[in-house]
Amino acid sequence: MEETHLYLQIADSIRRGILDGKYNPGDRLPSVRELSAQWGCTQGTVQRAYHELAQQGLIESRAGKGTRVSGNLTPAQRKGDVVIRRLTLVNRSEEFLLEALSKGYTLDEIQNSINLAMDRWKLLATQEQTTIKKTIRYIGSHDPLFNSISNRFTKIFPGYGIKINFSGSMGGLKALKERNADLSGCHLWDSESNTYNLVAVNQVFPNEKMVLLTLAHRRLGLILPPGNPLKISTIAEMIQKRVRFANRQPGSGTRIWLDTMLEKNGISPDQVVGYDNEYSTHSEIGRVIAEGSAGAGVGLESVAVAYGLDFEILTTERYDLVFYYDQMNVKPFDLLIHWLQSSEGKNFVKQFPGYDSMETGKIRFSS
Repeated sequence: MEETHLYLQIADSIRRGILDGKYNPGDRLPSVRELSAQWGCTQGTVQRAYHELAQQGLIESRAGKGTRVSGNLTPAQRKGDVVIRRLTLVNRSEEFLLEALSKGYTLDEIQNSINLAMDRWKLLATQEQTTIKKTIRYIGSHDPLFNSISNRFTKIFPGYGIKINFSGSMGGLKALKERNADLSGCHLWDSESNTYNLVAVNQVFPNEKMVLLTLAHRRLGLILPPGNPLKISTIAEMIQKRVRFANRQPGSGTRIWLDTMLEKNGISPDQVVGYDNEYSTHSEIGRVIAEGSAGAGVGLESVAVAYGLDFEILTTERYDLVFYYDQMNVKPFDLLIHWLQSSEGKNFVKQFPGYDSMETGKIRFSS
């Protein structure tokens, strides 16, 4: 790491030691020479780190006495002092910043990502502060498009909120069956009928009439490193080239699809390097491939685009929102239906790469 950022890492390490009690008030800290040797940097870099800590009131340097932890920093202050509390937050923020910088992100990219995350949490805080007529509980398959809708739920449907838990397609239907959720999302393929979701919903709800509201069709395929250096276009090629795989968790629609495809092609899971490396969202699949921890994974085109990764389409799947028939004309379910059927809803879907809005808002019923 460049020394312009290394001084922050050195300061962060010492700060953690002070706040965690490794260094107590009055303790002498390592000399500038010792730390420069330890960190493999110039003495000027260490001096800059110590200057940073001195400005924050954590250390004191005196001629002939070396550098020591500030003597007025008591254990009570360490736990409850507002300044220390805020320094701890700055410390954790810098940890994230340093990690992101070390991975090649620019300051502008980091700032934009923080702004997006802040928007998400500000919206959630606003939901809690405003008068919510009803908050619906969503448990189901991870989908970036629906996640984006949930972030704007109160704005799109004023007076209504939503709580999200991504647990996989089958886990969502079971939660809906047990009345632990009001709404679920799934993309469960049935190989015999070559259809999505109806078979699974009928199996889980044999005596219930359920609504299947199509969010969109979305492209599923292999997410690969930028440039696809190994020129992989199929699962068979991935296995043949012994590429480390990032898998979804059992019960997710993507995992069920993959396992079915492996079985149909006579491929044992043991042949897939990394088959047991499981992740709970498409976003996590994209992240580990972008980091280089894995060389391939089955996921959504929209995630590949977001991470700047390559994508080889394998299939197009239907993603449905599922809820009980008796909720169909009850707010906010009826609002959700009409919004998805409107030009506003369809245009919102079209913003996302890898999604087709042709059947967005279409309603089917379980038998």
